Amino acid sequence: MSMPDIFVKQAKAALEKRANLVSELRSVEADPKLSASEKRERVERIDVDLRALEAEAREAVERGEREAEVRSLTQGVPGFLTPGTAEQKRMLPSLGEYRQLTTASADAVIPTQLLGNVFDFLRAKSVFLSANPQLVTMDSMTLEVPRIAASSTASMTAEGAGIGISDTTFQAVTLTAKKAAVLTKATNESLMDSSPELQQLVAKDHMKEVARLLDAQFLAGNGTTPNMRGLRNFSGVNVTPLGTNGASLSLDGLADAVGRLEQNNGDLNGAAWFMSGRSWASIRKAKDGQQRYQVSPDPTRDGERRLFGIPVFVSNQISNAETVGTSSDCSWIGLADMGQVVVGRRQEVRVIYSSDAYFDSDSMGVRTTSRWDIAPLDPKGIELITGVRP
Repeated sequence: MSMPDIFVKQAKAALEKRANLVSELRSVEADPKLSASEKRERVERIDVDLRALEAEAREAVERGEREAEVRSLTQGVPGFLTPGTAEQKRMLPSLGEYRQLTTASADAVIPTQLLGNVFDFLRAKSVFLSANPQLVTMDSMTLEVPRIAASSTASMTAEGAGIGISDTTFQAVTLTAKKAAVLTKATNESLMDSSPELQQLVAKDHMKEVARLLDAQFLAGNGTTPNMRGLRNFSGVNVTPLGTNGASLSLDGLADAVGRLEQNNGDLNGAAWFMSGRSWASIRKAKDGQQRYQVSPDPTRDGERRLFGIPVFVSNQISNAETVGTSSDCSWIGLADMGQVVVGRRQEVRVIYSSDAYFDSDSMGVRTTSRWDIAPLDPKGIELITGVRP
């Protein structure tokens, strides 16, 4: 039986609104009058509305499908399950009950009004996303993002004289969506009898785990399928080793990295430091000639996580066990102009529930997936310090 018209109309209306927002989004991204921060702010606002409309359309389709299936069942046994009397209606599950029994949607766990905040939750849990890289929406598995490989050259020109032609050379950075996923099996008894609801706890845990995995990939993915290639392994970036066998960190070494980034025309206002907790602990202990702490002069207070005016992002996904020469306890620190790092988002975090896979054990599978990729627009906007020892 076909889906009831009312649900078809609801889904179509939501998708038409979404199509208009997609056009608006592309106009914003292509508007040369807007600054990068203005574009990011508008894109994020539009993105929230897009996700809300996607959820609205999906819910209408699912409700329509469930309703059609229920009607089909009632027609399959004439004279017995056709809803008529109150007693007969009670023999069928309500639409809400039916959806809970058969749903394959995250809506059963995450309230509709919270779906639009899933990305905000993920960004808050992800160190790398919190640093505000260039975020683009991927409409297909791959997306080519244009970058300037060689700039044009401006020159002083006499009045009335011809202006020399100087071409800009463009290249494309290709993003290919790669999937982060987690699967959990739970008995239906535990899902029904737990308080607070185990479904919600599992969903939140999955999102935190996806955020942790994405950080590991964005920061240090090795690029071998199915992994992304993260900041540590970008090609063409400037790598400065601290020594043949590594060495202890100094503020001078960090200041030099800032200088190198400036020389490469990096935007310090949009830059970010990335380092392990061990490296930040070493910086906390930096002292002047009179043994006074530099980062936090007052030991009763934690120092602001900034170095030379640039915010510091600490992640345990940065290894402290790299081998450099004879040392196997080395780490690395990244300094990146985040305007030169692009992150593609193909699929938002999606939580799906299914009792089909574990039907014989009366259990439910909870699966969370999300698809992303990352690449440098200009590798010269990234500085890596390697061989960082305790």
